[in-house]
Amino acid sequence: MICDEDRKLLESYIPIAETIVATFGSNCEVVIADIRDIQSSLIYIKGSVTGREKGAPTTEVILKELRHYGDQVQDMLGRTSQTRDGRFLKTSTSFIRNKDGKVIGFLGINFDVTAFTMVNQIISEFSLAHDLDPIEPMKESYAKNIEEIFENLIQNTLTEMQVPIEKMTRDDKIHFVKQLDEKGAFLIHGSVERIAVVLRVSKQTIYNYLDETRTETIT
Repeated sequence: MICDEDRKLLESYIPIAETIVATFGSNCEVVIADIRDIQSSLIYIKGSVTGREKGAPTTEVILKELRHYGDQVQDMLGRTSQTRDGRFLKTSTSFIRNKDGKVIGFLGINFDVTAFTMVNQIISEFSLAHDLDPIEPMKESYAKNIEEIFENLIQNTLTEMQVPIEKMTRDDKIHFVKQLDEKGAFLIHGSVERIAVVLRVSKQTIYNYLDETRTETIT
């Protein structure tokens, strides 16, 4: 549970969030998240770009960054992401640390640039710009609850592997668990039990798979 001092630190960013949205208008959304509660991390949201509400979980992109870097995670500024309904967002995430240097949350800005992207596409068709390789935006679901996040992680990993669960060998299942681990799935409370059900194995088997893959990474 996050302490009162840390909570006050997160809440001190609210005036900044409101200033940003007031400046950039309806295409802008600002969130403040408490990553100590990944299941329900958004403690503040202003704007409606992603359709989320207070209490929504963090995104799979943030989960992956936290899994790989922990308290050493770096701010992610000026990224381009694409929502499930096809809209393009310009996003920035600034992580918030307490006095001990521990990451306790983040302030995120999401700006809908879909209209600008469409205009740019039209312009590029009449210029040499279409000869350049476009930057592929990151897929980010901006789910409204943790079940959506978990389901997206499972389905995306299955799509990447292209092996149905019923045809998976033991090595396939280990690889499946490894991919989910790298995406931060095991930061979600109850994920071991859920993944065990998906793979039709025991919880202990999932722990064994994790031990194998993490040992391989270390060696």
